[in-house]
Amino acid sequence: MDVVTVSGQSAGLRVVAYPGEHKILLAMSLDDGKLDTQTQNLAGFAIWRKPSGAAEQILSNRIAFTEGVSNETTAATRQWYPSDQAPFQKFRWVDVPPDGFDAPITYRIKALYFAGQGMTLKDGPEVSVTVAPAEPRYASFHPAFTRGYIASQAYADKFHNADIRPKGAKTSDFDTKPYQEQYAWLGAGARAALFDFLADCEKDTSARIDVFAYDLDEPDVIASICRMGKQGRLRAVLDNAPLHVPGKSGQAPPEVKAAAMIKAAAGDANVKQGHFDRFQHNKVFIKRDAGGKAERVLFGSMNFSVRGIYVQANNIIVVDDANVAGMFASAFDEAFTDGVKAAPFRQNPIAKGYMIGSPSGTAQLPKFSLALSPHADNSVSLGPMADRVRQATSSVLFAVMAPTGGGPVLQSLRTIAAKPTVFSYGTVETDKGLAVQSPDGAMGDLTGFATLQKNVPAPFQQEFSGGPGMHIHDKLVVVDFNGQNPTVFTGSSNLAAGGETANGDSLAMIEDADVAGMYAIEAVAMFDHYHFRKAMQQATKPQPLTLWYPGKANAPLPWWKLYYDPTKIQLRDRCLFAGVPLPAGVATTKNVDWSAVDAAGGAAAKTPRAKAATKPAAKRAATRGKAGRKRPPAKRATPKRRPAPKKAKRKAAAPRSAKRKATPSRKRR
Repeated sequence: MDVVTVSGQSAGLRVVAYPGEHKILLAMSLDDGKLDTQTQNLAGFAIWRKPSGAAEQILSNRIAFTEGVSNETTAATRQWYPSDQAPFQKFRWVDVPPDGFDAPITYRIKALYFAGQGMTLKDGPEVSVTVAPAEPRYASFHPAFTRGYIASQAYADKFHNADIRPKGAKTSDFDTKPYQEQYAWLGAGARAALFDFLADCEKDTSARIDVFAYDLDEPDVIASICRMGKQGRLRAVLDNAPLHVPGKSGQAPPEVKAAAMIKAAAGDANVKQGHFDRFQHNKVFIKRDAGGKAERVLFGSMNFSVRGIYVQANNIIVVDDANVAGMFASAFDEAFTDGVKAAPFRQNPIAKGYMIGSPSGTAQLPKFSLALSPHADNSVSLGPMADRVRQATSSVLFAVMAPTGGGPVLQSLRTIAAKPTVFSYGTVETDKGLAVQSPDGAMGDLTGFATLQKNVPAPFQQEFSGGPGMHIHDKLVVVDFNGQNPTVFTGSSNLAAGGETANGDSLAMIEDADVAGMYAIEAVAMFDHYHFRKAMQQATKPQPLTLWYPGKANAPLPWWKLYYDPTKIQLRDRCLFAGVPLPAGVATTKNVDWSAVDAAGGAAAKTPRAKAATKPAAKRAATRGKAGRKRPPAKRATPKRRPAPKKAKRKAAAPRSAKRKATPSRKRR
């Protein structure tokens, strides 16, 4: 099944709308002849939104012709401008409706032109499209997303930057009643799915519940766990890495009290604490029947914490399938029985490679596979991802952590960034900051967390200093989202080699167009947000980031020219999202410079594969050999490509935990 889209066309203007869970991606394109004549020059696009039963609203732009933003702009000083006066000078835009997306929305998109030199505008062609919420494609497989703080301007408008937890030291048992409306809005579909799952588990008093938790401080989640624990039908495996135990100062993180509450409710024998070789990083609920057979499971990137549900961009997946739930149940049983130790887990068959969740798309499930770590060799989970990335034909969208201990994923992303025929866009986060890879392949300089925090309005500022992994917590790679073989990799895994051999984690490989489309919209929204902020940091107060217009000083090239230049990635960007065939003979020029990530300790500092991407296609294929062909997931159980790490190397990861203990501000992943 193709990605669900809505499109419209009028007088050379084409609009395509991609509905997501609570976001809509709008893509525009104009025929070449509608761009530049003696009397008109494309100024951009004005967009109006009309929810069902509500008045039409104009969408606003963050910059205008004479007013803009710079590296001195803060959340408090930022202004917004209606797009019919400050048109969007982009060929795509992600809208996040402040009141949600549970009913059809009509968008009216109008091309605006300059009347001549200067900033005077005149109307161009207009297209309206009505977008309905995407219906659940599969009866037993339900991805869901948090709203993410990237929509924090809407939060400021809707809730006036109200706090999301009591002031003072963080606790795990505060009264959440004053925050319920905010929580429902911020947690969006992911929160609803989580609490629906918990409600089902509580209602079915014959069910037995198992929970894996990492960060755990959301009071209502903990209260539900404790209620089931008191009924004698819950077990828990909780992380106790140095970041989740009292530090040298004696101050305990909220997870310490949460663990004590759960032990008091369920009994010490039903709660195990451990961290494998580094972290128990799973975030999972498993429902079993009275006989212990697994029935359904909830898993993903979202921690059961205030930050995880209400601040970060996160996703979860609920699967109502005994086979898939059974995989997690086996992982839980292994961890629980052997004391959350990595060595015995690695020897269990569940850690040997990807397990088939569904061999093909059905009415119940998409085609997908699941890998559960820690593994003896990171290649059993990351190898298929790296292979799939290198085989991309149209696009790769990604958000990863920079693996300081090596691994194929970051290297494959660097390789594909150099491939002229692929649109590649994403972020890499290190301990020192966040870097955004532009679609032309270049990785921007790392932006430090203090700088990023400056642009975040309250109450997100107080949460934003949580350290690496929390800014874009949706660890994901989306390959060819609207191509012939769309694939998503996501889960709790940080997609780094060290984590795959040391952490308890999940990683799903989903080969499905509808699911890939949902994750692609989330990815583009996040990356555009950070890409814009990177541009802000390069602008100065004397020369702020503003819109282009004819006659603008030191800007002779119209903003849209690059989107119609066969040598530029912007043309591929416009055609990819608007569904426009590429012109014949397109030869995109890309600039792959990842020195910022290299300097921060990224493991892929040496780039032989990235250089190989500039070879002719036939030579690249010959160089890849067997590694370039897709392997069935089941055959990854005993990979030959990379030997298992020696014990000494695995132990080398331990100082990272010790370092985290000495740096409490970096605790939240």
